[in-house]
Amino acid sequence: MVLRSILISPVARYFRTKRMFFEASEYAKQKEKPLMMIGDPCSGNYFHFMSSMFPNSEHGDVTIDLYGCQECNRMDINDIDSWKLFDDDSFVVMETGVLGFSEDIERVITQIKRVSGGDFLSAGGNKGLLWEMLLYKTYSKKLNYTMNPFDSRKHRHYTGRKLGRKEKVKLEF
Repeated sequence: MVLRSILISPVARYFRTKRMFFEASEYAKQKEKPLMMIGDPCSGNYFHFMSSMFPNSEHGDVTIDLYGCQECNRMDINDIDSWKLFDDDSFVVMETGVLGFSEDIERVITQIKRVSGGDFLSAGGNKGLLWEMLLYKTYSKKLNYTMNPFDSRKHRHYTGRKLGRKEKVKLEF
């Protein structure tokens, strides 16, 4: 249980993000839409030094991250007014775990549905009982959710759990 929360889950998430970024990039080309990344590939990792040495993705045509690098649009995903900068059905959206910082995940997902027109992929968050109960606090006290991987081409519901092993989350997409 400890090994899964500390080592296996982050490593699995790294490779899942890498694979899903490639899929999202290809899907964006296929849909003839730009790619929006939610999460800075330069620093968005529990082991920050790993991101610069072994990035799990690249920037999108637009990359959103509140604490991102110079290439990022430094936007708080919780700021619903900022989402109005993006037109309906204008992007394929790929998310790398940043939605765990949602204060009201349902409102944020509503904006992602609008902006993506339904074209959304998420690598999800870290998993494991120890992570969900305690270790997430060592990453950030602002982290609220751990979401499961999601691909709108295959899934109808975006699911996860409120950290602290509180309630489950199930949102229709």
